[in-house]
Amino acid sequence: MSSSSPLVSLPHSHAHRVVAALLARRAEGVIDSTTPRRIMTREEAVALAQFVRDVLNRPTENLQILHRATAVALRTPDAFPRCIDVDSFFIGWGVKLGRITRFRGRVMVDTDVRDLDTLRHVLQHAAPPLPESPPSADELEEQATWDKIFTPKRYTYLPNTTWHGTTAAAADTQRGAMLGRLLAPLDGTAWRGAGTVAVSQFGFLAINHGLGMTQWGDATDSEISLTVHSADGATSGWSGHAHRDWDKLDPERVAQEAVAVATQQQHAVRAEPGRYTAILSPTAVGQLLQQMAPMFDVLRASPFSFRGQRAIDKDRKGERLFDPRITLTTDPTDPEGGDLPFFLDTKPYPSGKVTWVEQGVLKRRSASVFDALDLGLNPLRNPDCVRMSGGNTSVAEMIAQCERGIYVHRFSTINTVDDWSGTMEGFTRDGCLLIQNGKITHPITDFRFYESPFLAFNRVIALGPPQRVAFGFTPRDESQWPWAPVIVPPLMIRDFNFSALADNA
Repeated sequence: MSSSSPLVSLPHSHAHRVVAALLARRAEGVIDSTTPRRIMTREEAVALAQFVRDVLNRPTENLQILHRATAVALRTPDAFPRCIDVDSFFIGWGVKLGRITRFRGRVMVDTDVRDLDTLRHVLQHAAPPLPESPPSADELEEQATWDKIFTPKRYTYLPNTTWHGTTAAAADTQRGAMLGRLLAPLDGTAWRGAGTVAVSQFGFLAINHGLGMTQWGDATDSEISLTVHSADGATSGWSGHAHRDWDKLDPERVAQEAVAVATQQQHAVRAEPGRYTAILSPTAVGQLLQQMAPMFDVLRASPFSFRGQRAIDKDRKGERLFDPRITLTTDPTDPEGGDLPFFLDTKPYPSGKVTWVEQGVLKRRSASVFDALDLGLNPLRNPDCVRMSGGNTSVAEMIAQCERGIYVHRFSTINTVDDWSGTMEGFTRDGCLLIQNGKITHPITDFRFYESPFLAFNRVIALGPPQRVAFGFTPRDESQWPWAPVIVPPLMIRDFNFSALADNA
């Protein structure tokens, strides 16, 4: 749960014992049988904060502790199943000396840190030396700016509903069984499968001594995905499912859909590149929206600003930039997604319910604390966790309404190539179908696309029911997987630009 309360100090001996037990639990992988969790509890986080203050022995102004543990089970074709366990621990702090905050430090703590002496050594060597010179005029001016930001006030934080005990327990007791359920439907068939299962836990403590405030939140998340290949590798299909509540995952449905996509993709033929009516699955729409999220930053060049003008007075808020059926919102209490009810920018700022786009009209932009103060805005993080409004048209109905078009199951390797227009390029993947006269005629080979979703979202023909999408596992990002919830509908879009065949790109 989330809480905002005055800073609590624990007796030194008790705090040190709690931290010692936490380090041992992380190093040995011991899970509490009654409360299965890998990450720190709130009590452990507060004890660790006390230990850090004791070691630094300096007037700590603010302190942040982030603990994320991700457990992955996967099997690739012709390989034994294996597990990947990532446990990342971040500690950051700032020290106010006299009138200004002159000292900031940070450290990553891995599972090799098994005792208090080692942690003390790590913290001491991560601390930069204290400055000896008096503060400069620039430093005093900067501090005055930050003091203006951090005037004592009461903040309201929404309830944190993102922790599920069933998901926490699955890391050690169920992820292997879930992988088996994903792959079982392929037994006795000609298909070969690559399955992935991820279970994530996240805890976040932020303390601001100047305001006497402690903010705590924790979350769980889970995702499964399956890629199905033919023996020669020429045909593939993919499906995934993500949910914060482990009990809501449906591996049988994921396996059934992956096999169906792969079966439908057999004997694919080439089609001419060009502009087609595109029917994008929720996964494909979610990938585009995830790429768009950083462009909401008020100082970033994007279609939300006039070309060549980044100043706030040139912002396009109040203009209709998307189809009027599109509304984008963020809600930390969303039962299908949600997120921690605060974000860190030196101090924990509340994350409330935000409407970014309402009926196609741009309403809000994101901004860091310092940028927000300079521009007269409220601090707001990017909409990495977001919901798009939908409609009642199913994918089957979209296909029936399409005279000539292409169905896209998902994309890969998406990159933004022009910030001002929001133009992106990437490739279709794991399911691309030609539609003629309201029917799927045959599978086609993959395309490269070159398109701005900011323009494409103005050419919407139909929207379907929203659902949370899975993004799939990539080895370099296992510590961040699953990604923040994105809940979107399938879209039917006219004149989507499939610019080239993938094999000619």
